[in-house]
Amino acid sequence: MKIKFAFQCIVPAIALMLAIANAPALAATVSCDSYGGGRNTCPADTRNGVALARQNSSAKCKKGVSWDVQNDNRIWVDQGCRGVFTTGVIWSNGGGGQRLTCASYSNRRSECPANTNGQVSLTRKWSNAPCIQGTSWGYNNRMVWVDRGCRADFLFGK
Repeated sequence: MKIKFAFQCIVPAIALMLAIANAPALAATVSCDSYGGGRNTCPADTRNGVALARQNSSAKCKKGVSWDVQNDNRIWVDQGCRGVFTTGVIWSNGGGGQRLTCASYSNRRSECPANTNGQVSLTRKWSNAPCIQGTSWGYNNRMVWVDRGCRADFLFGK
């Protein structure tokens, strides 16, 4: 009797741990600034892609010229580039589309750069907060945005 009860408790716990372990990392934003025109590096999880989400400087931020990624999980900025960078999961769907995880933290708007081709659909919600198109998430041709605590996976660019 006791063995049956223990087995009923352990199996769901293992299934939950496996689901969490296989869930993709959520997108995050990293602020990185080049002051005085000098080079600066900022720690970031760059394994799953980095994109410039918002430029905060009058100096142009151009990938490969005034910002890029270093092999040791860092973003570098130079030549006065100051910006907010999105790090996160962007992966191919195999059917011509791509998936992106975009997350709003502290109920603040987050913009995740993506060439959406004007077509985006929410495929999986990760947050407890509601994800309602036009209210807590949306898109244009250049990005997917989330707000009010919405964290989700999106399919785009088909």
